[in-house]
Amino acid sequence: AICQGMNAGNRMILKQSRLLRLSSGSKCGSSALRFASRSLSSSMSPDNSELKGSESANRKSSKEGRVQLQVPKENSAAVHHADEEIQHQRVWLPSSADEPLFWNEDVVKRNTQNPHNLSRLLDRIEKQELEGGRYRMKQYGVLHEDPAEDMRLLTENYTVPALASALRDREDVLQYCAQLAAENDFEKLKDHLRNFHPSLVLNRRNERRVLDVRKPLNAASLETIRKALMRMPRRVTQSHSKRAGVVIALCHVDGVPSIILERRAETLRAHPDEICLPGGMVCSVADKTIVETCLREMKEEIGGLNFDYHGDDGGYGISVLGVLRCNWGEVHHMVGVAVTPVVCYLGQDLAEIDLKPNPDEVSEVFTVPLERLMDKSQWVYKDDHAPIFVGSPYLVFGLTGYIMDRFFKDILLPNNVNE
Repeated sequence: AICQGMNAGNRMILKQSRLLRLSSGSKCGSSALRFASRSLSSSMSPDNSELKGSESANRKSSKEGRVQLQVPKENSAAVHHADEEIQHQRVWLPSSADEPLFWNEDVVKRNTQNPHNLSRLLDRIEKQELEGGRYRMKQYGVLHEDPAEDMRLLTENYTVPALASALRDREDVLQYCAQLAAENDFEKLKDHLRNFHPSLVLNRRNERRVLDVRKPLNAASLETIRKALMRMPRRVTQSHSKRAGVVIALCHVDGVPSIILERRAETLRAHPDEICLPGGMVCSVADKTIVETCLREMKEEIGGLNFDYHGDDGGYGISVLGVLRCNWGEVHHMVGVAVTPVVCYLGQDLAEIDLKPNPDEVSEVFTVPLERLMDKSQWVYKDDHAPIFVGSPYLVFGLTGYIMDRFFKDILLPNNVNE
């Protein structure tokens, strides 16, 4: 007890000496000296009621009956008490007391009650990174702004000789520009590099993007999807004993571009009550092509579609746009069947049709706007899992989530005018 009293007295002496040094030489020096001496004498007295009162005021009881010091600043994450499993999450403040400080909530949890704080923080980060530093100028890449997506598009859509030729051309351009810079011929250098300016790169890229999923699909939009499907790289396939086809059925509902999905019947043995695309197994007797498989299965599962319908533009009710070339090895690994997605367009507006699902196979048919499919916040990605889509009435996962994600990233995203 004597040692503790001496240590407390020593700490108080140090504090008062700092105060004396700050106040010396000023007009208030004598008054500060008198105040320091009175404080020192009171702190060394056995009956330190003033100190005890302030200490008790700074403490409050926790729900478990434990004592917890109040945080000195409201915007600080520091707390004086933490559970044992997170006591390694330490905090030090300039005015920290002898007791250790911890943090027990991350920034998201701390802003749960007031999400506007987190939103303002993110806006501030974006403004700061765009105004200076490495993010001052946005990089547009070769085909896409995102580096990972740009690399994937390059490796999957171009052969090795084509990439090698492009690399050699780019190297020739750089060597010529270096030569012009060494000769101080900056006018020629500016002319030579003008086509690489980010604004011109973005303009050329936007000219190729004519697909707007917020507006009704027209002939140009369908042609864009058809060409994108044809440009997809061909995959090396192996013969599989089980083959199937599914339909990515594009349509309009009250003029809104959408996609058709099904909810499987609860009585089915495989994947009951799950969300899927129209389609089924290949019949070696009745089906000559995978397209015939898809259309036949869709007719069996969804009644009310008039396949002979002709619109005002003379187009057929159902137009086949192409095949979405997925990685059949990945697809076979997920479901044990080699599934081929076929992209079709229904010429009828489904708001004018009373669809009749086959109750033996389908319990529900619904549509999802393509604009929601393009919303990245509606997707959940986890390691060793197929993408999960949460923008529909039901969770879309497994093979259906994988196929929809590939259609979104490989076809819609690169050609979307709003990307």
